[in-house]
Amino acid sequence: MVDWIVSAAVEKLKTILEDKVAMLVDIPDEIRKLSSTFTSIQALLEDAESRRVKDRSVKIWLEKVKDVAYDVEDILDEWMTEALKSKVADEGDGSSPSKKRKVSSILSPVTNYIIPLKLRLEIGSRIKEVRSRLDDIEKDKSQLCLRVYSAERECVDSEVGERETGSLVNRSSIVGREREKDEVVHLLLQEVTEVPFVISIVGMGGLGKTTLAQLAYNDEIVKGHFEKRMWVCVSEDFNVKGITKSIIESATGSRCDDLNLDLLQSRLHEMLHAKRFLLVLDDIWSEDNEKWDRLKLPFQTGASGSRIVITTRSENVSSAMGRGHMHKLAVLSDDDCWLVFWCKALQHRSTEERSALEEIGREIVKKCGGVPLAAKTIGSVMGSRRMRREWELILESDVWNSHDVLQGILPALLLSYHDLPPALKQCFAYFSIFPKDWEIRKNMVVKLWVAQGFIRSRDMEETGGLYFDDLLRRSLLQDAELDRDKNIFSCKMHDLVHDLAQSVAGSECSVVEMRKQSSLNLNNLRHLFLIDSDDAGDRYWATLYKAQKLRTLLRDSRISRKLPNNLFHHFRHLRALDLSHTRIQKLPPTVGKLKHLRYLDLSSTEIEVLPEEVSNCRNLQTLSLNYCDRLRKLPRGMGKMISLRHLEIDGTGIKYLPQGIGKLSSLRTLTNFIVGGDDEGCKWGELKHLNHLQGCLLITGFKNARSRDEAREAELNKKQYLHTLTFYYDDEASGDDEQKRTEEVLEILQPHTNLKELEIQSYGGSKLPKWTEDPVFSNLVNVTLRECNKCKQLPGLGKLPSLKYLQIWGMDEVRKVGGEFSGDDNNDGSGGGVVSFPKLESLSFYRMTNWEEWELRGEDDGEVMPSLLELQIKYCRKLKALPSNLPPLLQKLTLYASDVGMSSGVPLPVLPNLNHLVIRDNEELTSLPCGWLGHLTMLQQLRIGWCPELTSLPVELQHLTMLQKLNIY
Repeated sequence: MVDWIVSAAVEKLKTILEDKVAMLVDIPDEIRKLSSTFTSIQALLEDAESRRVKDRSVKIWLEKVKDVAYDVEDILDEWMTEALKSKVADEGDGSSPSKKRKVSSILSPVTNYIIPLKLRLEIGSRIKEVRSRLDDIEKDKSQLCLRVYSAERECVDSEVGERETGSLVNRSSIVGREREKDEVVHLLLQEVTEVPFVISIVGMGGLGKTTLAQLAYNDEIVKGHFEKRMWVCVSEDFNVKGITKSIIESATGSRCDDLNLDLLQSRLHEMLHAKRFLLVLDDIWSEDNEKWDRLKLPFQTGASGSRIVITTRSENVSSAMGRGHMHKLAVLSDDDCWLVFWCKALQHRSTEERSALEEIGREIVKKCGGVPLAAKTIGSVMGSRRMRREWELILESDVWNSHDVLQGILPALLLSYHDLPPALKQCFAYFSIFPKDWEIRKNMVVKLWVAQGFIRSRDMEETGGLYFDDLLRRSLLQDAELDRDKNIFSCKMHDLVHDLAQSVAGSECSVVEMRKQSSLNLNNLRHLFLIDSDDAGDRYWATLYKAQKLRTLLRDSRISRKLPNNLFHHFRHLRALDLSHTRIQKLPPTVGKLKHLRYLDLSSTEIEVLPEEVSNCRNLQTLSLNYCDRLRKLPRGMGKMISLRHLEIDGTGIKYLPQGIGKLSSLRTLTNFIVGGDDEGCKWGELKHLNHLQGCLLITGFKNARSRDEAREAELNKKQYLHTLTFYYDDEASGDDEQKRTEEVLEILQPHTNLKELEIQSYGGSKLPKWTEDPVFSNLVNVTLRECNKCKQLPGLGKLPSLKYLQIWGMDEVRKVGGEFSGDDNNDGSGGGVVSFPKLESLSFYRMTNWEEWELRGEDDGEVMPSLLELQIKYCRKLKALPSNLPPLLQKLTLYASDVGMSSGVPLPVLPNLNHLVIRDNEELTSLPCGWLGHLTMLQQLRIGWCPELTSLPVELQHLTMLQKLNIY
């Protein structure tokens, strides 16, 4: 980790030496000497890192080197920031974005710009001071007998290409716990008189206590046995109120109001009354009998057979829970541990490789001590090792006998850390800033890495994403959650891995509760996660002001409304500041003094105005203001923030964007673009040079879209990295001329063909643009048309070759859906044998108030929707019938307030694969037509609700032999 920090400092030193301004003062010689000393020390770092585990003096020496490297980076960052400010001022507000792109990188030479003499002299003096410190450190190397490392490395660097638990588990990856799972399930099902009966799963960290609880919790028999099941991760903070609230949220599946403890317990008491429940309290540390007695008060009301399962490392915790059963989880056998290791290290190798490496692999597994987490983690390391000698080096490593084992760090985990490339070591250590049991969101942590300068590449976010994925592959992260597109959204970190991250980060990272900070060493603290409390006042902040070197401040609080006015006077080196989800209403203007600030998250706060001084943060890369619903405008000078890469303003009250946004050519994220009017805001042309935009973009303000010539300046067809685009019309087109203009503007705004998702809302034209049905949009998978109420027919979306999900809302003028929807050019229903909607899986129609007819072309003219699995028709009251030739693969049909001929006896199309049918809100339905259900031989679920006139069901219901659930409500 130290190697990476030193290399970052050396790189910036080289950049400064290219700065001609530096020649105006006596700086170059000092910088050269500093760079030379760092380079000399850098050659020894590999040896030092390998010895820090066993030699405390080496560890202290490394900390000193790291501290100086950080200070040098801060000094040089100030120099380069001043140069950048001077450059922006010189080019002026009227400069073209193309010129800005030349200075967008902070690591590019910043030459020929005037920096105030006073600042140059001050920086020169500070460089001399740190060089003197570094010289002293360099002299100590002889006493430590450090050397240039020339022997074979114990771990060859690989190329890169907190643990809140949940109840879900991947059974296929579990080895050796089937017997224990059966034992726990038996304990859950057997008859006992005590309510509730407590089962404790006890064992050391990494054994799989949570996994065993997950297996039992998700057993099908267990699911059917209990009326309510709840899962709560407790971890080290046994807060009775917080746990009670989490139990209620788990039971209801919705957020619980922040009530007092008495009201929460009363609500839980009512919920559990006379019900047989299962509650899992995972990862309990507290041995406090009094807290447990308070927590369990509402549980006494449960029915006989109710169970509480706890997982803990301590038998004392189990005893504190009172009477019950303690299940001591043993280590895995060598054979089972070998299977865990084999799946990570050898599963994808050839038979010859497996044979050559099995013997030594089994010896490595023996050193894992039967701990599955250790076997899994070291297996991930060995998965990238092809040579036998590399495996021998791991087996022979001194780490297996290191002192860290006594501190609770598994040697296998330590080896996994040593195996990381320098940049990944720094990123991994940064995870220790998050509390244990914290959900780690990938997008956030990557931006924080970028803000700290951990990633040095052209596309930093993409590289950061690869780093995150690599840590997951190495099993240093776990339990990946995926988003709708199957991309990794978040991960968790096992407690033992978190301990490792804390160990390597040392005093650099810390999590602090405001009321529990008395023993904290703040002198070298760089990264802080601050947990507020309702009684935290100025005296707590005064203590934190000692952390003068702070680079990261993340804050978790829903209480505080105010920040101390002098906060930023003390934390001048901040690079990342996260105040999201707090209740602050005002940001001190001194935020503009934070020269190093790269990441500022104010999302979901009550802030009303951003001080104009924010635009002085020239290094700012991320500004997140999502869901600041009281915020009405942005600072006028944002065009000067040329380092900005992410501007997030979803869910705000912002009416227009300040002019100059178009100069921010480094922007990767711009969630909303608001077309400005004559007197204020951005025009279309400001989008022209923002060709690096990625992700999602919402465009509003179409009332100010004057002509297609202006719209053409946006050049949306060049935004190749956008994957989601939404056009939102906030006013209706009135009159023929305005309607024509609306149609022309949207026709011009054709996006790039890489687009994956498109939504058009409240559009006022009578027809949608031709490009919406152009097959060249081969990446488009999701389309939503919402309240386009003047369109007289649907576009030919059937031509889109990759479309999977289609939602259509409103469209009041549409009365018939026919061949034009499938993309039949001659509109006579003949498709010429071409498949229409070839990939469509889900189709939804909502509130099409005048829609009466729906026709699909015949099979001889080409298939229509051959992949359709789900069809929803909601509140389309005039639709007379469904097409008789609906796709046979259809599995789920939902009909809300859409009679489709049921009341008049129109038959349901033959749907041989339909397994789920929902009928709701049909006020006229008295009975399902005879024959409607008879051919649905695969039907498994039938739900009929809110049909007040329904009096009977057809007799053929008894012939639905596959039916598993029938709900009538």
